[in-house]
Amino acid sequence: MTKKKMEKLDLSNFFLNNQEDSGFKLLTDDEVVEVEIPQLNQNAQKLLVRKEKKGRGGKTVTVVEGYQGNPQTLETLCKKVKQQCGVGGTVEHKTFIIQGDKCDQVVKILIKEGYNARKTTM
Repeated sequence: MTKKKMEKLDLSNFFLNNQEDSGFKLLTDDEVVEVEIPQLNQNAQKLLVRKEKKGRGGKTVTVVEGYQGNPQTLETLCKKVKQQCGVGGTVEHKTFIIQGDKCDQVVKILIKEGYNARKTTM
């Protein structure tokens, strides 16, 4: 067997950030990035309400999709719907989930709140 001598690579310039080429900007801890969320009027939003059973252990839930706007407003809307239906629920991304088969009741509540809501089957 012959032994080969391994040479070390010069990695001193490997991790240098070349910002001109990458198109990305590294942010420091002091910089804040503001992302503008598109705001739609309540009656311009098309909310789709459907019931779902798959992947939930046989339990039926009502899913409301299509909300575009402020996440805090979505939380408030979900809270109103939960209180008026008398059930629990949660907000996930831009949808909210209400426990039980409450599609008709949820659609009536959303229309009363000024949203363009309709029941779908998907």
